[in-house]
Amino acid sequence: MKNQFKWISCVFTAVTWTFFLGGNASAESPTVIADPAANLQQHVRYLSGDELRGRSVADDSIDLAADYIVQRMADIGLDMTVMDGGPMQPVSIPLEVQAGAAEKNFATFQIKDAGVGDASVGDVGPDDTATAEPETIQAEFGEDMMPMAIGVSAATVQAPLVFVGYGIDAPELGYDEYAGIDVNGHAVMVLRKEPQATDPDSVFDGVKNTRHAFFATKIANAIKRGASAIVLVSDLASTSQAAQEIQTRISGEQTRRKSIELQLAGLPDDAVNTRAALNKKIAGIDTILAGMEQKRIAAQRGVMTVSTAGSSVPRRGKPNRNVPVISLSRTVADQLLVQSTGQSLQQSEAAIDANLVPQSRALSGISVNLGVEIKPTQRISNNVVGVLKGRGALADETVIIGAHYDHVGMGGVGSLAPGTIAVHNGADDNASGTAALLESAARIKQRLSESLNHRRVVFIAFTGEERGLLGSKHYVRNPRFSLSGTVAMINLDMVGRLRDNELTVYGTGTADQMDRVVDESNAVLAARGQGFDLFKVPTGYGPSDHQSFYEAGVPVLFYFTGLHNDYHRPSDDFSKIDFGGLTRITDMITESCCRIATEPQRMTYSETEKKFKMRWQKTAYLGVSIAVQEDVSGASQVVVSAINPGSPASVSGIQVGDQLIQIGEQKVFAVNDVLSAIRSKKTGEKIVVRLVRGGEITLIDVTLEARE
Repeated sequence: MKNQFKWISCVFTAVTWTFFLGGNASAESPTVIADPAANLQQHVRYLSGDELRGRSVADDSIDLAADYIVQRMADIGLDMTVMDGGPMQPVSIPLEVQAGAAEKNFATFQIKDAGVGDASVGDVGPDDTATAEPETIQAEFGEDMMPMAIGVSAATVQAPLVFVGYGIDAPELGYDEYAGIDVNGHAVMVLRKEPQATDPDSVFDGVKNTRHAFFATKIANAIKRGASAIVLVSDLASTSQAAQEIQTRISGEQTRRKSIELQLAGLPDDAVNTRAALNKKIAGIDTILAGMEQKRIAAQRGVMTVSTAGSSVPRRGKPNRNVPVISLSRTVADQLLVQSTGQSLQQSEAAIDANLVPQSRALSGISVNLGVEIKPTQRISNNVVGVLKGRGALADETVIIGAHYDHVGMGGVGSLAPGTIAVHNGADDNASGTAALLESAARIKQRLSESLNHRRVVFIAFTGEERGLLGSKHYVRNPRFSLSGTVAMINLDMVGRLRDNELTVYGTGTADQMDRVVDESNAVLAARGQGFDLFKVPTGYGPSDHQSFYEAGVPVLFYFTGLHNDYHRPSDDFSKIDFGGLTRITDMITESCCRIATEPQRMTYSETEKKFKMRWQKTAYLGVSIAVQEDVSGASQVVVSAINPGSPASVSGIQVGDQLIQIGEQKVFAVNDVLSAIRSKKTGEKIVVRLVRGGEITLIDVTLEARE
C-alpha cells in the first residue's frame, strides 16, 4: 500500500499470527498445487523471501517477482500475449536523482598566499584558473566529494573558502557562527548536525536535533548571507552510522551468497538449468557487492549520498536562489583546516563543543573551483497482465482484478523504520494481495468455464504502487481494453492479516449494485460457515490502485484487512500471515468477480466522497510512545516519551520518563521487545508492567483496551 502517512505514532498494538515452516519456492520450477492454502503459502513465501530484497522498483529483484507472476499466470492457463504479444506492460518509474558525469562533478581546492578575489558563478570550469597555483588538493568524485540534490542541478563556482562551523544562527540561544564573518561571494564549509550532539545538557535540546541541525536551515542561512556554494562535511557520529548501515547490507548480501553456494553444492549433476540460474544470482550479488564496497569506502570518509539531504524545492512564485551544494570527505576537510589554521577538523569540532564558542574563520589563501551535475533517473518496471477471455454477449466487456507486487526494498523511500537498512519483506503489503490475485485467477477460470456468457476478466499485477500508484495510473492512461467497456475493478492490497473476522471493503458506494454484490457474495460464504463481519466503506478513493480506476470512471471494490504495526517495516514477515483467513478472502474475491462478470446489466458508476481514512485492525493497545536513551554508563534504556490521553497507560498511572524493564513475561531491552510484548495480547487482557521510576522498581497493573 502506498505510504500516505508522514508520521505514525508509536501506539503499540496486539496482533496474532500463524506460523508456517518451509523453504523458498523455486521461481525456476513452478509447482501447481491443488490445495488453495498451500498455493497461497507458496506464493507469499517466495514473494516475501529475502532473495527478493523487498521488491523495490529500484532493484533488479523486482524482475524476479515479475517473472514468478508470469509463470504462475501461464500455469493457470491465462492468455499471456495481450500486451504486444507478451504479458508485460513497461512502466517508466522515476527514481532518486543521481550524479551526472564525473567530469561535471569536481572540487579542486587551490592553496596560495592570498585569496583569489571575487567569486564568479556559472562560467568557470575545472581547468580555468586566473593564476598559477602553488598547490592543489583534488577531491576525487565519489571518494572525496559528491554533489547533493538539495542544491542546484548544474553549476560551476570558483570562490574563496570560509569555515562557519555548524552554520548556525540561533539568537534565542545567543549563538551565532556567522557573527563577524563575511561570506558574501564565498563558498562556506559547514558541519552536519549541531554542537554537543551527545550532551544531554546541551542548550540545543540535549541529544535531540533542533531545527538548527536541519540541512535546509543550514543552507538557507548561508544563502541569506550571499554564499555562492556550500560544502557540507559530515559529523563523526553520522559518518560512523552511514558506514555501519552499508556494512550491514554488505553482510546480508554475503550471507545470501553463501546460502546460494550451499544450494549449488547440494545439486545433483543433472540440474543444469538450476545450476545456471544460481550462478547467475551469484554473479548479480557480486556486482552488488562491488558497488556497495565503493559506497562503504566513501561513507567511511564521511561522503554523503546525492539524496542524503533531500531535494531542492523551489519556492512558489519566487526564483530558486539555491546554490551548488557538495558533500566533502572529512579527510579532505581536515587537510584544508590544518593547512589554513593548524587545527584539525576534529580539534575544531572539540573546541566548539567544549564551550560553545564559534570557530568560524576565512581559510586564508584557500579557494575552491567546483562543479556539479545532478540528473533525474528512471527505471523500467512492468505491469504483468494475464487475461481470461469472455464469452457470449458480454465478451467485449471487462472486469479487472489487480494487486501491486512491489514494496519498499531495503528501506529508505516509503519505509516507516527510519535509518534501517534491512529487507522489508512485505508479506502482507503486498505479497498477500498478489497471492490472492493468482489463486483467485485459478478459481475464477474454473468457475467461469461453465458459463457461456461472461465478461472478460483481466488480472493485473501492478508495479510502482509504492511510488504513487504509478503502474495502475499508467494502465489507465494506456488501457489494453477500453475503460468505457470496463465495468468494475477489484483491488487486493494487504489482505493477509485477518483479525476478529473483520474484512474491510472500500468502494461499496461506487456503483448502484456494488453493495448488493458484496452482501450476496458474503452470504454464500456464510452459508458454509465462512462469512465475514464486513466493515463497508462507500468511497472509491484511497491510497491504493483502485483509486486510479475510480478517478477514470470505473466502479471499484477494495478488499483490505487493516493497517498494523508491521506496515512498511522489516517485521512484515511470512510467519505473520493468516493463511486460513487469506483462503477465505480469496473465496470472497472469486464470488464477487464471478457475480460481476456474469450479471447481464452492467453497473452504474456513482460519485462518492473523496475523504477516506485507512482502517487499523481491531487491536489492543497500551498507548505509549517510547524512546531509547543511554544512562551514565552508556547502556540503552527504553523510556516512555509520551502517553496518549485516556489510554490504558494513562489510566493505570504510567508516566513520561518511566523506564520500561518488563511487560508481562517479556523483558524490555529494545523497542522491539515492547512490540513483542503487546502483539500477542487481546483487548481486555490484564498485564503487569515493571518499570523504574525515581531509581526504584515499580509494578503497575494495566488493562489493555481496543484501539479506537
